[in-house]
Amino acid sequence: MQTINLESKTNALPGEIESYWFENESVGLKNTLFHRITIPLSPFDSGLEYEQQPVETAIVFDWYKLNLKCPEDLDGLNLRHDTFTDAEASVYIGCSHNWCHVKSLEISLLSGGEFRIKGNLIVEFENEGVAKNEPFCFETTAIFRGA
Repeated sequence: MQTINLESKTNALPGEIESYWFENESVGLKNTLFHRITIPLSPFDSGLEYEQQPVETAIVFDWYKLNLKCPEDLDGLNLRHDTFTDAEASVYIGCSHNWCHVKSLEISLLSGGEFRIKGNLIVEFENEGVAKNEPFCFETTAIFRGA
């Protein structure tokens, strides 16, 4: 199985933090406040022959149960999977949503609604048979867009 080598091929671009309300009565989900962080990656060549190049994708992090009263409550949080076990993170590469284990996702308020995001992930490419699992570390900024 090949290796994508994300860290040497792409960089995290400025992203977006969203909060939104969602419910799905058919699965018993009451109206719940969710939070999503989307970090686009600069276009890159994945090395996968069956995928259109360059790849344009983003890492997407979804959380609920954060109980944030205002965007400033994000300041100082580390949204890692060890603490936030209901969180989900993935990146679409190789025609698959590849789950990411979030070792750390540190959020720091810069000013207004702008935050610094520092992440340390393990991208689980092997689960989808895309490539070998690999680490991906990044640092970027993100703007908060509220519900």
